[in-house]
Amino acid sequence: MALGVHHLLLVEDDRTWREGVGRAAREAGFLVSTVSDGAEALDWLRHRPRAQHPDLILLDLMLPRLDGWEVYGHLRTDARLRHLAVMMMSSAGGTPDVPLHGVVGFLHKPPQPEALVRELAERLRELPGRTPEPPRTPYTLRLPDESLYTLHALPAPVRHAVRVHLLRAAELSATELPLASSWLMALHSEQPSLLVTVEGVRVVLEVDDAACALTASMVIVPSHLRWA
Repeated sequence: MALGVHHLLLVEDDRTWREGVGRAAREAGFLVSTVSDGAEALDWLRHRPRAQHPDLILLDLMLPRLDGWEVYGHLRTDARLRHLAVMMMSSAGGTPDVPLHGVVGFLHKPPQPEALVRELAERLRELPGRTPEPPRTPYTLRLPDESLYTLHALPAPVRHAVRVHLLRAAELSATELPLASSWLMALHSEQPSLLVTVEGVRVVLEVDDAACALTASMVIVPSHLRWA
């Protein structure tokens, strides 16, 4: 199987889905470990040696305590966990149009867990072998409470798209950050800052190079999304 995937870590808060996907994946030949939320996933990974880490994390995006995007952010900024491959899944639909390091794919959750496992196996067979990534340390993405509240009020597909682009901006900040693109541009101001624009939503990120961090200082939502 592509990527040499044998051991899966399933991060899913719905017990029925967790048990159904786990059972179907074991019947398909996978070794499966399960956790019920993002905080538990990070604790599980950090308390195991690398030799016991999974080959792939099957990560639900809608999770209590820490959602899937927050879990991914922690994985990318933790040197011990940055090597882990992630397959994201969500019932909200939509596929991000920018690549994220370590994310090998996105699955739309079908009505039955067995169908998701079949699609997972098919997607893994289609994936090319992984090549080692050059060492890099993505900037930490900081979302103050006010920014988080505004983002959570967005429709789920838009919220997911914005989070993907914010995380991608954090990764690019440590490497080949462009001055301007269709969704990311550097702002000319006394304080170094970036503007991320997705689906009409604009997020201003203050850049702290000394701390290797981006902080969302402003989230501007177009009127047609405020009452969506």
